[in-house]
Amino acid sequence: MKQIGRQTILTCQYLSFVLLAVLVAGCVKQHANQPYSNEHPKTYIWLFPDSTITEGPSKQHIRWWGEDADGYIVGYLLAVAPGITVMPSLDTLTYVFVTISDTTIRFPLRQARQPFLVVVRAVDNSFKLLPEGASVRLTPQPYWDQNVNGVFDAGDVPIAALTGAMDPVAARLVFPTKNTPPSLSYLVDPVDPTRIIQPPESTFTVASFSWTATDPDGDETIIGYRFALNDSSSTAQWFDIAASVTMVTLMVPRARSDNNSTGFASADVFSGSYPNMHLLGIVNGLRLNAQNVFYVEAKDVANALSPAVRLPISGKKWYVKKPGSRLLAISDYQKSDLTTLRAFYRTAFGGAAGGVFANYDELDIRYGSVPPTPGVFVPPFSQLNPAFILTLKLFDCVFWYTDAFPSLSVAQIPLFYYTSIDFPTKVGKVIFTTEFQSSADPSGALRDFAPVDSVSSDDLSSSRTFPSSGDTRVPGGYVMQPDSEDMSDIFPVLSYVAAPPNCFIRPVYKRTDARYLYHLQPDQPRSRPDGSTGIRYYGSPNLVVMDNAKRFVFVGVPLNYLDGSANGGKGVSALLNRILVQEFGF
Repeated sequence: MKQIGRQTILTCQYLSFVLLAVLVAGCVKQHANQPYSNEHPKTYIWLFPDSTITEGPSKQHIRWWGEDADGYIVGYLLAVAPGITVMPSLDTLTYVFVTISDTTIRFPLRQARQPFLVVVRAVDNSFKLLPEGASVRLTPQPYWDQNVNGVFDAGDVPIAALTGAMDPVAARLVFPTKNTPPSLSYLVDPVDPTRIIQPPESTFTVASFSWTATDPDGDETIIGYRFALNDSSSTAQWFDIAASVTMVTLMVPRARSDNNSTGFASADVFSGSYPNMHLLGIVNGLRLNAQNVFYVEAKDVANALSPAVRLPISGKKWYVKKPGSRLLAISDYQKSDLTTLRAFYRTAFGGAAGGVFANYDELDIRYGSVPPTPGVFVPPFSQLNPAFILTLKLFDCVFWYTDAFPSLSVAQIPLFYYTSIDFPTKVGKVIFTTEFQSSADPSGALRDFAPVDSVSSDDLSSSRTFPSSGDTRVPGGYVMQPDSEDMSDIFPVLSYVAAPPNCFIRPVYKRTDARYLYHLQPDQPRSRPDGSTGIRYYGSPNLVVMDNAKRFVFVGVPLNYLDGSANGGKGVSALLNRILVQEFGF
C-alpha cells in the first residue's frame, strides 16, 4: 500500500509538471512582445456562370473572393493587363483598390484577337483602408499613385503595410478575347418609335442624316464612321468621320448645282447644328433631279465594320431636286383654294422685278400634314436645324404665305438664322404674309424671327355687333395706305378685293428696330340693324412692318386680299416690285 501510494504521488507530481510546462509555454507564446504573426489572405477567382475559358467577347462577368485565417477581408487589388498571359517577374501592374467582389469587365480590345490577364489580390484587416478606386502600384514599393502617372514621386503616398496585408500569390485568370464588330441603326422618333428619322422623300440639295451605334466590346471602342452616296461597293466613295459625329448634313452650294448638266454634284459635309457647324470636307456622287441612297457604317479599334445601313429604308425614296430660282416660296397653306392661290402668286411675281422670279421654286410644308405634325416635306424636328435652315440658304429670298394657322414652330428658328447670320452664304430676305385665327401668337414665336413686337389680341370687330356678331370682314375696296408721306410716291396704294374672304384682321406692333409700311384706312360709320350708328374698328391699324436692315417684311393680312381696283388690280405686283428691287436690292 505504501509502495502504491508513493507511485501515485510521483505520477501526480509528473502530470502537474507537464501541465505547468504547458501553461507556462502558453503564457510565453501569448506574451505581448511575441504576438502571432499576421497570416496572408488567399484569393480565389472564377467566371460567371462557369469557369470555362474559350475565346469570346471582350465583355465578361467575373467574381472573386478572399479568405483570411486570422482576420477578415477588407478589399481587393484588381488589375487587368492586356497582351500578356503570365504574371511579370517584377510586378509592374497597375491595381485599383475595390471593396466589391464581382464586376463586368469590358476588355479594351485594340485588335481582332487579344489575351488579357486579370489579377486579384485580397487585402485583410491589418491594413488601413484606401479610398474606393485608388490607384495602387507595388514597384518599386507599394504606394498609392495619387496623381495616377505610374511613377513614384512626391505626389504619392507610400503604403509599406500593404505588403503584409495582401495576398502575395494573387489569383490570376487569362481571358482570350475576340473582337465583335459594332452595330449601327438610325434614330427613331421619340414620339413615335415606329418611325425612323430620315430626310423627306423629296428635298432640295440639302439633307441631314443621324444615327446611333453600339459595340459589344464597349462603345468606347468605336473609333469612327464612314458613309457613301449611292455606291457602297467602291472604297473611293466612302467618306470617313470621327466617332464624335453621329449626324451629318449634306449641302450642294448653288455654285456647283447651277448650270450643272452632268446630273451629279459633290456635296459639302457639315457636322453640328446651326450656327456652330463645321465643314468636314466634300463627298462625291450626289445625283441631281434623281433618286439617291445614303449608306453608313461604324468602325471599331480593330478596324471591324458594322453592316452598312441605308436610307431611305425599304419602300421609301429620297429624291434630290436641283434649285432653279433665287426665290423659294413656302406654301404654308391648307385650304381648298390652294391651286388658285398658287396661280395668283405666280402671276404677281411674274409682274415684279422684271419677271426674274416668275419661275420660283416652291416647297409645300403642309402637304400630308396631320396637325400638329408638319407636312411630309419638312425635315424631322430634330433636323430642322440645320437641314431646313440650309435649305433656305440655297435661295436669296423666301416668300412664306400661310392660312390662319401658320407653322410657327417650323418658321421660328430657321427664319431667324436665315436673316441674321451669313453662313455658309449671305443672309437672306423674307416676305411673310399671314392671317390670324381667334388666337394671335400665344407663344410669342413671331417676335423671334419677324420685326414684330406683338400682335393685338383684339381683332378689328371684337366686341362690336355690326353688321352681325362675329363678322370680321373688312369692307371691299378699303385701302391700305403707305405709312408716311415720304413713301407715298414709291410704295403703291393697296385696296381690298371687292368681296374679301372672312378673316380675322389684327393690328401688329413693330419692334424698335423696324418701321411700319402700311396701315388700314379708318372705318366709316354706318347704320346698325337697330337704327344706331357704329363702326367695325377704331383708328388706322398698322398691318405691314419692315425691319430697318431691310431683310424682313411682315404682312399681317394675306396679300391676295389686297389686289383690288387700286393700281388697276395689280397692287400686289407693284408692292412686290418695290420690296424686291428697291428694299431688298435684287
